[in-house]
Amino acid sequence: MKSIMRFDAFDIMGPIMIGPSSSHTAGAVRIGLMAGQLCNYNPTEIEVLFHGSLASTYSFHKTDVAVIAGVLGMPVDDERIKNSVSIAKERNIHVGFGTINIDGAHPSTIVIKLKCKDKEYLIRSATIGGGNILIEEVNGNKADMNGKQYNLIVDVSTEDLNELKKIISEEVSGNFLSGCNKSNNRYFLNVICEDKIDERKIEKIKNLNGVNDVYYFSPIMSASNDSLSFFKTVKELVDKSKEDDCLISDTVIKFECTNSNRTEKEVIAEMEKNLTSMKEAINNGSENENLMLGNIFSGNARKMSTFISDKRSICGVSLSKVIKNALAVMEVNGSMGKVVACPTAGSAGTLPAAVITIAEINNIEDEKVVKSLFTGAGLGMIIAENSTISGSVGGCQAECGVASAMAAAIITELFGGTYEQILSSSSLALGNILGLVCDPVAGTVELPCIQRNVMAAANAIVSAEMALAGVDSVIPLDEIIGALDEVGKLMDKSLKDTLGAGISNTPTARRLEADLFKK
Repeated sequence: MKSIMRFDAFDIMGPIMIGPSSSHTAGAVRIGLMAGQLCNYNPTEIEVLFHGSLASTYSFHKTDVAVIAGVLGMPVDDERIKNSVSIAKERNIHVGFGTINIDGAHPSTIVIKLKCKDKEYLIRSATIGGGNILIEEVNGNKADMNGKQYNLIVDVSTEDLNELKKIISEEVSGNFLSGCNKSNNRYFLNVICEDKIDERKIEKIKNLNGVNDVYYFSPIMSASNDSLSFFKTVKELVDKSKEDDCLISDTVIKFECTNSNRTEKEVIAEMEKNLTSMKEAINNGSENENLMLGNIFSGNARKMSTFISDKRSICGVSLSKVIKNALAVMEVNGSMGKVVACPTAGSAGTLPAAVITIAEINNIEDEKVVKSLFTGAGLGMIIAENSTISGSVGGCQAECGVASAMAAAIITELFGGTYEQILSSSSLALGNILGLVCDPVAGTVELPCIQRNVMAAANAIVSAEMALAGVDSVIPLDEIIGALDEVGKLMDKSLKDTLGAGISNTPTARRLEADLFKK
């Protein structure tokens, strides 16, 4: 696996997806979308094997149906995802699931075996947080793909690689990954292509002497420039913003325009869609009693609405609305409804509840909110690249903690905070949640996940309020990010989405787990 992954603004503030988990649902769909290209999304057999934390939780995270949905060509926001296994069986596609143990593998590793007519394929992959993926192996070849570029893998039996590379370069514009892989006297050339390759050129490469096979992948996410690096530290991001005398959000928007080769209008339009989807999730969860997958509880958002209407709030209507909205989004997520991963689906209620509620109460226009979302995305990118946004890697501190830090920064910018105040609010928020474990009851993204989103949203507001008042975090945000990474690595795997310890290991949780497995 890459030592450092590249993240874009919409990897952090997105995707718009079907719940309940960005890593284990949306990421799994995307892995399936990559694998499905090998058989034009029309296999005869699909076998999926889950490693690490997924071996315990794949059923209740709906990772199983998500992978199948992707292999059949369904995108991450397709409402048919939950029915993908039934759809596959209707098409006479044999589907099977199991577990596997791979030494040293990412804790959210998925192996997919496909049969298509007379061919067989094996894809090894990892879903690394927020719906982001890494394809690590294709039929024995170390692939190193993230779903954002056109990739060509050429399986050859000749040692005259320089001549073959020259011929391929005449047909394909792109960069060969440094070196090549060798296995059983066969070599694998991996090319990151600059653009889509014509089918005739692929066929020409297939017919070259010494070429055994060619695997071609189109991007299944928004294309980006992997050679362009974002700021390595928050300090660098702020220093650039100071140099240009602009908001942090302006700096992030400029980067995203260059990175995706789009105009500022196009980039902002995508973020506007995210804000609209966040609001829709709040409304959906507030107005409807969504039946969640685990059905451990239901209707808590509506209970809060009634509580507010009855004027029973003990902490002020503003905070009560934040609580209600966080519950609402997470109930939609838990019922496989549509949410925005920000940065993950497991933390999808934190940022919308804190930011949208506070903005509406204070009559802040959507245009300003949309722009400030890029500040949260920029900080999230730096956190993700220096640590993790995956609960199976770093615990819930990496999901609700990061979401809270992003929300705090956004709110602070919305209220005219200085660069220093924005960073202090984010540092305070993340530091307050440092060490939070990921211990979902029965593997569902419900308990304690939903209530933790409420806590994280409130924490974001409190942290922003302190920072705007002049309270200094003392510890710089970059150092807090380093602490997040350190704590995540020290955390035992039993506390990272494996159902091994914590709340998921209480007697009541084990009883609920047993009841759910019976259904």
